Amino acid sequence: MPEQFVWTSGDGATTIDLTDESAGYSVNAAGTAGLRSVGYELTTTRYAGIDGEAVNAIHATPNEPTLGLLVEADGEADLRAKIRGLVRAMRPKVGAGTLTVSNETGDSRSLICYCTDGLPGQEDTSSILVGSWWRAALKFYAPDPWWLGDQQTISVGLGVGSNFFPMPPVSLAPSSVQGQFKVDLSDSDSPAFPVWTIIGPGSSLVLTNNTTGHSLTVNQSLTAGQSLVIDTRPGSQSVRLGDGTNVMTAVSGYPDLWSLAETVNTVTAALAGATTASRITATYQPRYAGI
Repeated sequence: MPEQFVWTSGDGATTIDLTDESAGYSVNAAGTAGLRSVGYELTTTRYAGIDGEAVNAIHATPNEPTLGLLVEADGEADLRAKIRGLVRAMRPKVGAGTLTVSNETGDSRSLICYCTDGLPGQEDTSSILVGSWWRAALKFYAPDPWWLGDQQTISVGLGVGSNFFPMPPVSLAPSSVQGQFKVDLSDSDSPAFPVWTIIGPGSSLVLTNNTTGHSLTVNQSLTAGQSLVIDTRPGSQSVRLGDGTNVMTAVSGYPDLWSLAETVNTVTAALAGATTASRITATYQPRYAGI
């Protein structure tokens, strides 16, 4: 297969390139499945006297891809060591690992997942040749089914900043950081969840996704160099100062920690009382159904 497959253990201690043939690893098309799309489950209701059913909700189910892996070795001891290394690196009890797939252009997508089966392998002669090679079908389980694309960064401020995606640097009027920019996620398959970092001085932060109509206002004053971090990711949602202090109470009204839709998003970010040291930055990863 032309893609590069890299596994990083849940504790971050081990990284194994599963397509490094010089190290004895290769991913084969035979036995590999489930990489191209998530599965979907529909919740429906049937009404008396009406043909068919009504679709109430569509749910992406956990992702369960399989990799066909071949391990080659110079001898029985080498083979045993490589298999043992795989077993240790993929043990799920240290936490979810990361399966990263990169294509020929350098783009990569990562799946946070557990290896749940396949490492026992097969001991019949068609699957293993003692001291030479061993074949397995590694089965993974991703509770969050989406593949994450490369991290993207957006940044706006009063002065000319560094380059960012998808626009060149923006220079804005004194005393107020207020910029509008577009985030094109039209090639993705699920909303993306940004992490915003605001560097003071400034106050009365307003973040608006004009495309979806969602807006967030945080009435928190920041001194020079003080930071505010707004994490919109599911399971990690929070509004905190850089020192970890919870300032969710500074959010005006319902805390709408909005996402970026899988389309072209027009976003407005505003911060009053700003100086050239002030900056609004967002990082996010597009989410895809497959590699």
